[in-house]
Amino acid sequence: MDQKLHKKDKLHIDNSGYSLIELVIVLAIIAIIMGTVFYSIVLIFSANAKSCANNIQRSIGDCKVTTMGKSDAYMELYRDSEGSVYTKMYITESDGTSTEQEPQKVGTSRVYVGYDASGVTKTSLEAGDKIEIRFDRSNGGFKAGAGGVIYENIYVEGGSKKYRIEMIPLTGKSQVIAY
Repeated sequence: MDQKLHKKDKLHIDNSGYSLIELVIVLAIIAIIMGTVFYSIVLIFSANAKSCANNIQRSIGDCKVTTMGKSDAYMELYRDSEGSVYTKMYITESDGTSTEQEPQKVGTSRVYVGYDASGVTKTSLEAGDKIEIRFDRSNGGFKAGAGGVIYENIYVEGGSKKYRIEMIPLTGKSQVIAY
C-alpha cells in the first residue's frame, strides 16, 4: 500500500503547474529588468543632450577667444543632411585672408536643437539650417551676424533632459542651464 500511495503522490507532483507565488515572482523580476532597461535608455539620450550643449558652449567660447586675440572669427552652428549637429569656425587674419576650420561634430540626429533671438520665437534647427554667431572685438559682446540677428538662447533637448545655452549679448558670455 505504501507503494500505491507513493505512486499517487508522484503523479500528483508531476501534474502540478506553477503556483501563483512563482508567477508573481517571475513577473516582478521581468518588471524590474524592463524598468532598468528603460531608465538606461533615457539616460543615454539625456547624456547626448548634455554633451551636445556643453560642446556648443565650448565652441562659442573658443570662437570668442580667437576673436579677442589677433584674428577676427565667427562660427556657424548647423545641422547636416543626415541630421547631425556641427559647429564650424571661420578665421579672418589681419591681412584679410580667411580660413575655414574643420567642422566639429557636437551632436547626433537624436538631439533636438533650437534657437531664439530677441523678438523671435523658438525655432528648430533643421537639416540645412545654420546660424551665425559673431563677437565684437572691441568689447567681447555678441554682434549681429549676416542675417542681422543676435541669438540669445540655444536649446538642446534629448531624452527627458532639456538644456538652454543662455548667451548674454552685452558681455558675450554663455552658460548651460538645465530647465
